[in-house]
Amino acid sequence: MPLPTLSPNRRSSLLWLPLVLAGLGLAAAAGWQLGRSSENQAVLNQEQQSLQRRSNALEAKLIDGTASDQEQLQLLKLRLASGDTDGAVALLEPLSDRNPNQWSLRLLLADLRQQQNDATGAEREIRQVLNINPIQPQALQDYARLQLKLGNEAAVVEQLQAAAIASQGRPESLPIGLLQADLQQRQGLMAEAEATYSALIAAHPTDPRPLLALALLEQGRGQIGAATALVQRAKLYSTPVAGSVLDQVAASWSVGAVRQQAPSGDAADLAIPEPTEAEASGSDRNELAGRG
Repeated sequence: MPLPTLSPNRRSSLLWLPLVLAGLGLAAAAGWQLGRSSENQAVLNQEQQSLQRRSNALEAKLIDGTASDQEQLQLLKLRLASGDTDGAVALLEPLSDRNPNQWSLRLLLADLRQQQNDATGAEREIRQVLNINPIQPQALQDYARLQLKLGNEAAVVEQLQAAAIASQGRPESLPIGLLQADLQQRQGLMAEAEATYSALIAAHPTDPRPLLALALLEQGRGQIGAATALVQRAKLYSTPVAGSVLDQVAASWSVGAVRQQAPSGDAADLAIPEPTEAEASGSDRNELAGRG
């Protein structure tokens, strides 16, 4: 029995059938994704409504004067999350006054004032922290950043010099010294910055921060061997995760140095630089450390 002859229209429908089924599958998948998206949106809406209810309750307690400092801090987070800078400042002012030893509140207030382009107010808040603790590292860093932005470099130099003297023999001496060296580099005083880092390394031999800072300075001057050796020393006093990152940094510096030797980009122009004495000694130490 001969096979029935398909009309052109029927042949066309059969040819399109797999595509139609595929399209239905895609539509079903898209519908599932839309359903998931709607579910996610519903969850987000519920969370937003919950936060709004919490915010309304805290606002009500603030108005009637029964909100504790802890509740006001929760409300502060909610106002910051919603972008209400003015409302956050209004909360932080009395909170900071009632808790003068919580310097983080005062510095947060200073940061918000800077966002409001109130440099005078920001400086006032930072100085209140420094009046209580003249060697508070974060306050000094914020002060330096603000004064440099305003062009008052001399004020920063004076403040940091006084803090460095006052912090001698104390843990704060390290972050303050790093601030000083950073300022010296900004002023182009590379020899002075190197001396500051070297003094910090001698005073804090097991802290990787001054080692890394000096490595960056050396790398910036093109002294890749010295920079790599310093990174390897810092790695000895770092966590395994940080050590892995430092290996990548050192490798990228070495690759960068090799690339500079190949101006044409031709592989034949590449030459691996001979390791310096510092690099060789660093490798020996790593090998010994690995054996240990």
